[in-house]
Amino acid sequence: MKRILFLTLVFILLISQSGCSIIGFKKISKEEIQNTVTRVQRSKIIVVDVYHKHCESCKYIEPAIKKLESDYSQNPDVVFLKYDLSNPFTSSNSRAVAKAIGIENIYKSQRFSGVVLIISSNSKKVLDNLVAEYNIDTYIKVIEKRLKENES
Repeated sequence: MKRILFLTLVFILLISQSGCSIIGFKKISKEEIQNTVTRVQRSKIIVVDVYHKHCESCKYIEPAIKKLESDYSQNPDVVFLKYDLSNPFTSSNSRAVAKAIGIENIYKSQRFSGVVLIISSNSKKVLDNLVAEYNIDTYIKVIEKRLKENES
């Protein structure tokens, strides 16, 4: 009995150290997915932050992305998503959203974190790929350029 308890504790410790935490995992709901689908359908571009909690570039990018999300929060033409590669659970949630909005192939091909993708909401194609970019002005220029291109 002690051996089973010990092995269980070792297993839990290994899982927690690898970033695969069952504790606190929440599967994304169908409502959350549908809300994202609706927002994407009404938007012009999707900004996807490909993220991993142990990625140094992601830590440098994060303040710029948060500021952009705040600045563009009232603009329905821009939707921000995070493709979280930190563990199988967050990755699964991210992929469920990607599948629902039609960009699953883009997610499947993306293997590295520290990247921000600018994707057309209509064509579902990657328009820009910013790697380890932490300068918010660069993001603003790219986003504004893509929004102007999509004006009708």
